[in-house]
Amino acid sequence: MRTPALFIIPILITGCGQKGPSNISFREHVQPILNSRCVSCHGTVKPRGKVVLVSYEDFTKSRTFSGKEPLVVPGSPNESRLYILCATSQTDFRMPADSAHLPPLPSAELELIRGWIKQGASNN
Repeated sequence: MRTPALFIIPILITGCGQKGPSNISFREHVQPILNSRCVSCHGTVKPRGKVVLVSYEDFTKSRTFSGKEPLVVPGSPNESRLYILCATSQTDFRMPADSAHLPPLPSAELELIRGWIKQGASNN
């Protein structure tokens, strides 16, 4: 017996609308991304750009290249350097840098970072 397409289409549409967890945790979702993609260059030993991404505390103390702005503006991914530099298509600016020999962050990881910032970038 065949299932009519009219019953399958709503199920597919509903499933495609899910973008990830509704409450994004720094420890559970974001820190593992930073550990696997960023800490090799932004660890505690000679961190590039003086940006340390080992812990939430280090993360919040780090500033942009100017030394003044925080890496993240809670609630605003499009004003947060962390998200901007990871999401850009400009290879000269994108993080992780080509010199790290790591591929750009996949869209699922970018979405988690974006969502975490949008939710307030808290230490949860």
